[in-house]
Amino acid sequence: MARKFRMLLSIFIIMTLSSVAFAEEDGAGCGVGKMVMEGKSGKNANLSASLINMAINFIVPQQLFGMTTGTLGCDTTQQVSNEYERESFFAKNEDNLSIEIARGEGEHLTSLASIMGIHSQDQSVFFTTLQGNFETIITANDMLASIDSTMLDTPQLEKYVR
Repeated sequence: MARKFRMLLSIFIIMTLSSVAFAEEDGAGCGVGKMVMEGKSGKNANLSASLINMAINFIVPQQLFGMTTGTLGCDTTQQVSNEYERESFFAKNEDNLSIEIARGEGEHLTSLASIMGIHSQDQSVFFTTLQGNFETIITANDMLASIDSTMLDTPQLEKYVR
């Protein structure tokens, strides 16, 4: 009996920690927690919503229901993305990316395009567009925001901006 309790407690702690990490990084997602905390912002509101979602998920898989029915604040039209991965990759490779944007080619630039979800048939336009706007991008305080802005001005690339 004690062993089952420890196992359940361990599972609960792991799920809580993963919920907390998710809420800090990406918000609460969807579910009853999102509905309860609607209109509130900040880390505490997202953590609360995430914990509410986690507690209810022990009883019923609410997010599966929400995604299937389009309820509980679940939006199935949004593209799945990993903004953190893009920002982390950029931060680690900023110098190499600066050089490759100036050249209009390179493995780091190809990797960035892949992380951003740019299809292979649009990558040459992506590379050329960034190269043509190198000075604007490289001198911006937020180079990723400048890249997004540049892409918004290019009809073939605007669909990739999140």
